[in-house]
Amino acid sequence: MSAEPEIDTTVAVEIGAWVEKAKADPKAYQERQATEVFLTSLGMVKPYSHQVFLKGGILMGVVYASPRQTGDIDLTTIIDPQPGIAEEMGKALESAFPRAAADLGYPDLMCAVQSVKYFPKGEAFPKNDGPSIKMKVGYALRGSKQQRTFEQGMATDVLEIDISFREPVGAIQIIRFKDTGGSVRAYSLFDLIAEKLRALLQQEVRNRFRRQDIYDLDALIGRFEMDSAEKSSLLKILLAKCASRKINPDIDALSQPEIVRRAKEEWHTLELEIGAIPDFDECFTRVNAFYRSLPWV
Repeated sequence: MSAEPEIDTTVAVEIGAWVEKAKADPKAYQERQATEVFLTSLGMVKPYSHQVFLKGGILMGVVYASPRQTGDIDLTTIIDPQPGIAEEMGKALESAFPRAAADLGYPDLMCAVQSVKYFPKGEAFPKNDGPSIKMKVGYALRGSKQQRTFEQGMATDVLEIDISFREPVGAIQIIRFKDTGGSVRAYSLFDLIAEKLRALLQQEVRNRFRRQDIYDLDALIGRFEMDSAEKSSLLKILLAKCASRKINPDIDALSQPEIVRRAKEEWHTLELEIGAIPDFDECFTRVNAFYRSLPWV
């Protein structure tokens, strides 16, 4: 296991307010309640509470008030990728789900790990440079018509959990839920920005289309100004993350035509999450200008 990263800061947020924003949509509302149960449970179970860190869209929504709707929960862990780790983690989380649900005022919201998958499979998993686990957590209200399929391990409503291993982490922040008393550890702002930049640079290699990262990055860099020392720290983290995936970026890497094409390809689908969408070219221009302003030389 890697050493636990330095704690950069502690942030207090009202996760209940994030949940309530979806109240007009019953399906999204229950999904956010289940997400709150999952995050609260993660913060309860040791040693995972200190070894697994939140990142991605849920972090953007809960801490940085992003309007994007995402049910996926992205995590990074410093635990060594060993066979059986997914089952061990799932068992620990399941032991905490009932207590977390009761503490949060959702005593009839049942959650359970429905499945775990290793990527890559078998003996290749612990040897891979960037292995991951995909976990499905089903949820249903007690007494609802969904309870039967939930109890059969085939819940119709699930949280998709993605846990990545061997990801360099510069620093973390502790997210305290001031309205519920829970907490979870998460990527620092610099790590969040660096990983989103790396994901964009990695699109062609992984055959991905990462339109959400341009949107998120534009929101973050517009909200937080960085001085030269902070940009230097960010670049150091970005280069470490890129090196771990065998990417060697330079000042022009983000503006390569194929990277831009892939980031723009599904931009229109953001409308399903946020309503009216900003102009892609304007967002990309700001993100690329920020990327190029890092101290590459």
